[in-house]
Amino acid sequence: MKKYKTDHWTVNVPVLWDAEADEGCDVLYDKAGIGELVFSTLYQSEGVSDEQLEEMAAEHLDADVTLEDVNINDFSGFVISYTQEGEYWCEWYLRTDKILLFVSYNCKEGNEEVDEDVVESILDSIEVLAG
Repeated sequence: MKKYKTDHWTVNVPVLWDAEADEGCDVLYDKAGIGELVFSTLYQSEGVSDEQLEEMAAEHLDADVTLEDVNINDFSGFVISYTQEGEYWCEWYLRTDKILLFVSYNCKEGNEEVDEDVVESILDSIEVLAG
């Protein structure tokens, strides 16, 4: 297993996955082509609030999706999942004191359980870097 490091956090990348920076986000993907995780990071020296997370997810919250609170190491927030046009989506809205992290996973509908354990282990490995 290798580590993928950004300016603000690091995460483990499983053997059958790869990672790269792509147009302002960080992408981890299953080399078999099943699904991918996209991380978008916003660092705010003045801090990040729960209200900001809710504003980011407003489109989905207005659609009455199921929201589940989560705590992943130093991050807290919530996760939602839904299907749209044959695609399965799972989105995490996470924050620390100064980092807002939006993580999305998508794959073809029906394949969501294939990467479920791997995605969970990737997210469980996330660590905030000092700074």
